[in-house]
Amino acid sequence: MGKRMPPFKSIEAFVVAARALSFTEAASALHLTVPAVSRRIKSLETELGVPLFHRNHRALQLTQAGESYLSHLAPAIETIRHASDRIRGHAHGHALKVSLPASLAANWLVPRLRSFHAAHHGIQVELQSMNGCADLDASKADLAIWPGTGDWPGLRAQRLLDMDAYPVCGADFLSAGASHRSLTDLLECPLLGIAGQEDFWPEWLRAAGVRGPARVQQVFDNFHLLYRAAASGLGVALGVDAIVAPYLEASQLVRPFDVSIRLAKGYYVVCRSSDWTQRPIGAFREWLMTQAGGSKAEPNRSAIVT
Repeated sequence: MGKRMPPFKSIEAFVVAARALSFTEAASALHLTVPAVSRRIKSLETELGVPLFHRNHRALQLTQAGESYLSHLAPAIETIRHASDRIRGHAHGHALKVSLPASLAANWLVPRLRSFHAAHHGIQVELQSMNGCADLDASKADLAIWPGTGDWPGLRAQRLLDMDAYPVCGADFLSAGASHRSLTDLLECPLLGIAGQEDFWPEWLRAAGVRGPARVQQVFDNFHLLYRAAASGLGVALGVDAIVAPYLEASQLVRPFDVSIRLAKGYYVVCRSSDWTQRPIGAFREWLMTQAGGSKAEPNRSAIVT
């Protein structure tokens, strides 16, 4: 008879911490204290006889043994989770939980949801604001639409929407400006930014051939506040086409320059690899790609990122 299996609670703590590379985030996801998570993982390391993490001062890294252990455990944990969800939820009807930025939900997804419900009567969709949390386990979401480059370890991602961006501002701000004749004039304008995407303006200006530092004077934590600030005359924001379109259609914002540049980042459909084709997740994912036109898919981003 083989040796007994390590306690499942220790294994679960390791998998969650290894995915997040953070004991703090693991503690939040598991509703434990950080010391409790640390003790469970230390107990697991003692039982296995090898360290699973390199514990640096401000960073957590997996050892070679830890990476190998995670690659074997993660699929098993997902199998257990998926089987439990089937037993727990399907008997009473399971709502598909989707995590995404509130601005993308309000301005792009919600106006399209009616067509999904018309085609899939038995699937309920529950939208959750991601609030900066790119963690499916912590959010308890089945599927997510996240901004980024498509690299989320252990998850499968497919590019849904490109980020085509262009400067936008209020009509009054534009008319009051002494000079908005060339893109170089942007360097003299108060630029408005979005939290967590500090590279947007520098990337856009470089691609547009504008040389000089970007003067981002105010940063907002969501696109709705950003575009309201721009509409109020506080400065020039970078409009992401999928989100800013309603503000332009309502004449709350205008485009001072007819220049649009595609940013490196995009919006990706993200889910656990074991759920990629499972209904209702697969059905919703395929519907999303249809809504986006299907041309945004990148086959190399549809592989599992490890």
